[in-house]
Amino acid sequence: MVTAGESVIYANSEFAHLFGYSPEEVLGRALSELLVPEDRKQEAAMLLEMARHRGRVAIETVRLDRSRNPIDVSLVLAVFEQEGFDLGFIASFRDIRARRQSESKLQHYALHDVLTGLPNRALYLDRLNLAMARRLRRKDLSCAVMFVDLDHFKEINDTLGHAAGDALLMEVANRLRAALRPHDTAARLSGDEFALLLDNLRSIEDLEVIAGRILASFRREFVLEGKKVNVGASIGVAMCTDDHQLPEQLLRDADFAMYQAKRQGGLQCEIFDSQMQVRLTLRNERETEMRELLDRRDFTLWYQPYYRLQSCTLEGFESLLRWRRQNGTFEPLRDILDMADRSGFAMHLNRETLLNGCRQLQEWSRKDKGPNFTLSMNVSARQLYHPEMIGLVSSVLESTTVDPHRVIIEISESALNENPDSALRIVERLAEREVRIAVDNFGSRLAPLGQLFRFPIDLIKLDRELVAPVASSARHCAALRALTELCHSLGHKVCAQGVENVAQLDALREVGCDQVQGYLFAPAVESAAAADLLTQRVWSGPEA
Repeated sequence: MVTAGESVIYANSEFAHLFGYSPEEVLGRALSELLVPEDRKQEAAMLLEMARHRGRVAIETVRLDRSRNPIDVSLVLAVFEQEGFDLGFIASFRDIRARRQSESKLQHYALHDVLTGLPNRALYLDRLNLAMARRLRRKDLSCAVMFVDLDHFKEINDTLGHAAGDALLMEVANRLRAALRPHDTAARLSGDEFALLLDNLRSIEDLEVIAGRILASFRREFVLEGKKVNVGASIGVAMCTDDHQLPEQLLRDADFAMYQAKRQGGLQCEIFDSQMQVRLTLRNERETEMRELLDRRDFTLWYQPYYRLQSCTLEGFESLLRWRRQNGTFEPLRDILDMADRSGFAMHLNRETLLNGCRQLQEWSRKDKGPNFTLSMNVSARQLYHPEMIGLVSSVLESTTVDPHRVIIEISESALNENPDSALRIVERLAEREVRIAVDNFGSRLAPLGQLFRFPIDLIKLDRELVAPVASSARHCAALRALTELCHSLGHKVCAQGVENVAQLDALREVGCDQVQGYLFAPAVESAAAADLLTQRVWSGPEA
């Protein structure tokens, strides 16, 4: 359209189509009266002034149609000079609503989780950063982070399928929204991890009220694929303090508190406090030690022998990681291994353990042509369920050319119980590689006897708590005998761990155990001492 002075002297049919006015309706009228919203009057005046000085100006803005509905437009404004007419303007409009909608969708998807519609990590961190900045200006108000992790979510995916898992996540998102106040934020960070931002808090009691609502929402059943399912959640909370300079620090503390809640059995809420700060500091120090240990490769394998019970001949060794300290001493890696699982180092250590253990087994086998002794190596729950586990075992067996029948993978009872269906598939694939499978610490957590029937197990290693009273309790001895007979009927050998005295040894003979292991025979020793035990072959009895 074209104006002379302030009046419209021409408008084409496309103008009429876009804004709903016929050309005749706008002739002689001021364009600002028709199209410019009240909040854009100042902008329109500035555009006219800029066009007068520059001759031409372009902008993306908003104008109104005949029904006073806003329209996103691209506007090009140029000076109109014609003899016989007052100085005016030529305005060219382009409808950009479709593009703006696409841009809005793209921006939404960039900042929100596609499945649940909740803010994603990027948007959550941005809002958390703003909340922490507001706290510095308003000392009477604070903010807090809640970390929410679903308990046993993987079992839902494995048993009911991923569609049911997605439905669960969407329902969890709805329940979290309903439990929060209007100005709070719920976000999905990844998988089954959600983070909540609680803003404008006046006291810790406000936190407790919201946490109580969330826990109550998880006590209600979820209906998935027509089935009622109980799903808990572990919640960790961290209140923002002067010690928190960055959003990531607040998230770290909430995550640590959540981990403590999960250790309590789930459906719990833990608030980060000074005692947790001490434990977190210790964990950070241990993580630093772990990185340094891996960089310097300051760990080695020691070996504890296990013997055939009736003949006391050496059957094999269990490999155990030891940390070589700077002072030359060796320390068990039990605590660090637990941290490795949480810190992402688990598979690195697993690779080193399997590779070095198989190399040592090959070296001993070349020197000793006697009976085929075995080497067992422990696998944690995180390592067992890691997607690289099967490929790692296969590559180690191939690269070392070790006889897989001489390799025993020890999996703790608790790891198998964590997700029995997934564990069964993994163990079956390991068995296809012809390695043997042992269940470690059997009986420590009242494992379902169904494991003995379902899993392709070669060896049951009784927990030392089961073995300890065997010499002093007839009832206990009878129970172990029944368990051993059941294992034998299913084709499983039984190894008693933690044997410390001859009385236990004699009782275990009566029970019918196949193998024994413990300090009565030997603690874990370095490879050279293990080679000496291999040469001796037969245990000669306790030292005087």
